[in-house]
Amino acid sequence: MDRRAFIKRGLFGGSLLALGGAGLALYPGREIALPREPLRWLEPRSFRTLVAFAARVVTAGGRDPVAIAQGVDQLLVAAPVETRSDLNKLLGLLDNALGALLLDGRVTPFSRLEEKAQDHALTLWRDSRLAVRRTGYQALRKLCLATHYAREASWPALGYAPPTGLNAMAYDDSKAGTPEWLEALKPGGG
Repeated sequence: MDRRAFIKRGLFGGSLLALGGAGLALYPGREIALPREPLRWLEPRSFRTLVAFAARVVTAGGRDPVAIAQGVDQLLVAAPVETRSDLNKLLGLLDNALGALLLDGRVTPFSRLEEKAQDHALTLWRDSRLAVRRTGYQALRKLCLATHYAREASWPALGYAPPTGLNAMAYDDSKAGTPEWLEALKPGGG
């Protein structure tokens, strides 16, 4: 084979790989659920991936993966812009078929996998040698669990019933340090 033929075949093969990689990168995830309220910070694809993720990592009774993903979206209101962007990128990486091919040897987005395959993919993320995958998995897991257990709907499954009249028992410290408050502390004061 002469040099010219070698270069032509190399360019042709490289082009095929690039097209295949671009196709995998654009391979859409599965439409799992729609948000119940308009999304504030999560992108629709990120929301879909987070619903699939929450369904796998939150196994407690009373779980609602859509409500968990919606709760994470609401939490992002207080997060810095970089955090919002990074979370969308992380969820995009989790559901990217090209990344999955390069890192795990599969060509299917996370949201399109069956439950056992999703569990296996998450195990690979959790135990990965790449810090971005390990820390990304833990960050998503902790966000989902915290959002789930913060919801009152999850409390009965834990056997937790908050005391009634809790707010009536709360101490109002909004007046602490004012002259009226100091006067009330004095013996015989108000």
